[in-house]
Amino acid sequence: MVLPEDELDVRIKHTAMHDGNFIVGVTTVNQRGEKVLEGTAEVAQPPTTYAFTGQGSQEQGMGMDLYNSSPAARAVWESADTHLISAYGFSIVEIVRENPKKKTIHFGGIKGQAIRERYMEMTYDTTDKDGNIKSLPLFADINVRTLQHTFTHPKGLLFATQFAQIALVIMSRAAFEDLRSKGFVQPDAAFAGHSLGEFSALASVADILPNSSLVDVVFYRGLTMQRAVERDEQSRSNYAMCAVNPSRVGKTFDDAALREVVDSISTGRDCLLEIVNYNVEVRHRFVSVICSY
Repeated sequence: MVLPEDELDVRIKHTAMHDGNFIVGVTTVNQRGEKVLEGTAEVAQPPTTYAFTGQGSQEQGMGMDLYNSSPAARAVWESADTHLISAYGFSIVEIVRENPKKKTIHFGGIKGQAIRERYMEMTYDTTDKDGNIKSLPLFADINVRTLQHTFTHPKGLLFATQFAQIALVIMSRAAFEDLRSKGFVQPDAAFAGHSLGEFSALASVADILPNSSLVDVVFYRGLTMQRAVERDEQSRSNYAMCAVNPSRVGKTFDDAALREVVDSISTGRDCLLEIVNYNVEVRHRFVSVICSY
């Protein structure tokens, strides 16, 4: 009972999360320390947008703290790892943790033969000098008698496109599942992904692919990107890309001015220079430019 002139002390404590909302406990006591009211409330929070990064943000050991502390995150990593070991003969967790400069896939036994067949079945389309489209094997050096294949990269395999992309997508999905398991994720939240991050966003928020299919698609994508152009022993190609922000040149320098500069450089020169992507169009635009030299 609350009596006239009682002094009431209201205490509100954040106790949990549910669908991105705060769950708070409310307790009211009088000056004698007697509890006169107790309850809970769910408090809506400002809308949250989930954005997923693209390739280039990888680093050794990324996501492993969460792997060790979060059952939800660990389940994502282990699901992907189980499939990759069975289908392709390597562990993405091992690559993230150790970043080895080489990894040999062995094709012995029944399981090894099945792995070898998967590598042999991978192809990509290319165009020859006459404009004809040809389908070529991604692993021309692997045949029915090949006993093993070794992946190498001078900076470590985590920086080879085909492994970096898997690692980033799985890390993003693991982090998102950890948030979801703790009640932080709002239903129908907006989401976005930059480049590779589109796969992370669609798989994590929209949940359109199981982990096994996700890593299949991303591994194939990375391999195609890695092998689509010739590379030297340091894994370098004759192509480079940069992001350009026209607004940083000057207030009057716009997309048309950038196009004029790009065309002027490429015209009459033995090189390829093209605008390949318009990344953002808000107050400022960032443009990706690719060149061959």
